[in-house]
Amino acid sequence: MKLLFTLDYELFLGSRTGSVANCLITPMEQLQAAIESAGGKFTIFVDATYLFRARQLSIGYPQLARDVEQISSHLKQLVASGHDVQLHIHPHWAFSTYNDGMWLLDHKHYKLCDLDAETALQVTTQAKELLDTTIGRKTIAFRAGGFAAQPTAMLKELFLKNDIVADCSVCPGLSYSSPQQEFDYTKAPAKDCYRFDDDICTEDAGGRFTEFPITMHRVSPVFHWKLAANRLLKLQEHRTFGDGAAVKTTGESIVARLTSWQNCQATIDGYKISFLPQAWQATRHRGNELLTILGHPKLATPYSIDRLAKFVQQATAAGDTFTTISQMLAAQ
Repeated sequence: MKLLFTLDYELFLGSRTGSVANCLITPMEQLQAAIESAGGKFTIFVDATYLFRARQLSIGYPQLARDVEQISSHLKQLVASGHDVQLHIHPHWAFSTYNDGMWLLDHKHYKLCDLDAETALQVTTQAKELLDTTIGRKTIAFRAGGFAAQPTAMLKELFLKNDIVADCSVCPGLSYSSPQQEFDYTKAPAKDCYRFDDDICTEDAGGRFTEFPITMHRVSPVFHWKLAANRLLKLQEHRTFGDGAAVKTTGESIVARLTSWQNCQATIDGYKISFLPQAWQATRHRGNELLTILGHPKLATPYSIDRLAKFVQQATAAGDTFTTISQMLAAQ
């Protein structure tokens, strides 16, 4: 089986965005160390709208200029090390402002579908062009901010005009609704990958785009009670490297997680990595050839880094190999 590790390279999106050093640079170094010794590489979805907006405002704010320079240098290093950098869009950054060392985020434009078609195209194209210029090559794959890759009609137009041929936003069997996020993937194919065209949840053998769905795993409410307990205890090994605050989860979602089995993404984030070995075993048992794993550098912890290194050893000992989205597309 192939292991596709995908990361959302971004700051926090709640009341505190956190710092570039603690949310991106430091945890990425830890993540690299955990998998590179086994030959692993990440597919890194860079929040390019943030990068574009920070660069746009950097003339008046020296700290933003330093942040942009640090990120640009870091991305070039990651590409030179063989990691696969691709496009991630959180459109609200284009409408956010910066003052007195703090980002003031505009969550009214959190999803691409919160924008009209012309603005969505402009925001995406500007961000992609900057990212492509920064890393010295064209990005060809996409992940939607908040996984909100619907409606497909808008996404399709953005893809065609920006030479995007693949997506990695779909979470089969999962739906979610909040003031920021909105998606419904309950009817999406739970496959290693599939082609689509007019509907991201419908397989179309002649479709122009390839979907790499995030692997899902059923998790009991007991796990979420343990997760809640770890957060309350605030143990050092479970403290994130990132120093910001996340967007708040809806009350309905919290209750559901604590009272019933849930579809969850296979992930390396924080304590959630503890169920990755079970997701891996279940995926192998189903006969799948690809395990697509989600992660966020900002959510890495000492615990998750240690468990990641052990998981990589376990999987490679079983004969699994690493891949990236660019490698998968090249093999098609």
